[in-house]
Amino acid sequence: MTRTARAAAMTAAGILLLSACADDPAAPSAAADAGSGTYPVTVASCGVDHTYDSAPSRVLLGAPGAVATLDALGVADSAIGYTNGSYTFDGIDRFPGLTATTDDYAPSREFLIGASPDLFLSNDEGQLSGQGTAGPADLDAIGSNLYVLGGYCVNDPAPTTIDAVYTDVQNLGAIYGVPDRATEVVTSLRERVDRARAANTDVEPLTAAVVQSFDGKLYALSGSYYSAVVDALGMSNEFADIDGNFAEVTPEAVLSAAPDVVLVQYAGTGADADAAVADIETLLANSPAVQNSRVYPQNEADFQAGGVRIVDAIENTADNVFGR
Repeated sequence: MTRTARAAAMTAAGILLLSACADDPAAPSAAADAGSGTYPVTVASCGVDHTYDSAPSRVLLGAPGAVATLDALGVADSAIGYTNGSYTFDGIDRFPGLTATTDDYAPSREFLIGASPDLFLSNDEGQLSGQGTAGPADLDAIGSNLYVLGGYCVNDPAPTTIDAVYTDVQNLGAIYGVPDRATEVVTSLRERVDRARAANTDVEPLTAAVVQSFDGKLYALSGSYYSAVVDALGMSNEFADIDGNFAEVTPEAVLSAAPDVVLVQYAGTGADADAAVADIETLLANSPAVQNSRVYPQNEADFQAGGVRIVDAIENTADNVFGR
């Protein structure tokens, strides 16, 4: 499944996506550990080994926010464009090299071939379903590699801890020949997560529900980054056992679960965040979270981007929930 109900609905309108998720991304092979800038480097993604003879120079992003991870590694100038363009973000104009763009969640064959990337840095292996859109064979035909952020691979359970982000940074450091820089980034990210976690001073463990209201329906979100953010902050996800990354639920089910905190996914601006929170507060008016004013927005664009943007989401959530 795609990460959210909204993303799934957008995708279903045009393509049939494969079910997406995965085990922790594989660590770089021994070749990647040979030394800084040493090639060839082989890094596995979604169970397939990809070999790099040099650092990528034409990278197509599966979501625009993925450029933040490349920027942290000092290689953002390798990104040429992105798919999933509805998730653009403030500050994207800092990267003028991003010119090959499409709003489609999954790129068409024509778009992919025309962009001619040497790496597709995807946020979901389902973006290459090959069912009316581009597929792995199209990447092979143009000599391009694939790396899927967050281990969102077909038919496998997604990682549910922040470790998936650290693994991605380390793997990309190997791919780009900047392993030392990747180690520095991971150290910084770990420190930021630790500081955010320290803001949770509640004596009793908090429970949380991550929800989204879309097209008149209410969804609970779990798995992957949703649970990773909740877990990193020392809370537990009330809907951790749902089947897949999201499932339609009734307001009564959320009221029955009675989470201490409700985190609301939204897409768009601050006004959209306010509207999304207000909608959930109306639906769940009798819940402890609403009555205690503990309903907070989460920007869906961060979760689509993956990588370092997930640490941004952890910090933003900590600021909202714990008032850092």
